[in-house]
Amino acid sequence: MPLTESPNLGTASIADLLPLDSTSLDRNLRLQANTLLGHLGDIARQELQARSIHIPPALCLKTNHRGRLMLASPHPQAKQIRLWLNNNHALTERFKELELLFELVHCSEEQKALPIDSHFCLGLTSAGPLAYFEQIRHQPRHPGH
Repeated sequence: MPLTESPNLGTASIADLLPLDSTSLDRNLRLQANTLLGHLGDIARQELQARSIHIPPALCLKTNHRGRLMLASPHPQAKQIRLWLNNNHALTERFKELELLFELVHCSEEQKALPIDSHFCLGLTSAGPLAYFEQIRHQPRHPGH
């Protein structure tokens, strides 16, 4: 049963109501995450092409502390990319869905939560999209600051 459906208790058998084994759940989550990743990558590629924004170089997208999508990598067309991101609420919503799915995939496979200092990133490359978690590097404090 897909994760987005609830069993119909009137017609469900006992076997239908038993919990999924973790392997099935892991596969289902990964499939959903990879499907959304491909879909989001296609949408982004089409929207970038419509604005004559080129890849390569690759783009790294992540959310800022306000939950807004931002460009996190250098690009010669950074100004146009930021303008596109600032006005694209649908892309931001899909990005957040993707982030949540990949967090669930990580937790189901690793059996542990992500470190608090990790950040979800979406890479848009000429070979296709990729999703990854990046450790946030803290700047060392200098004595006296």
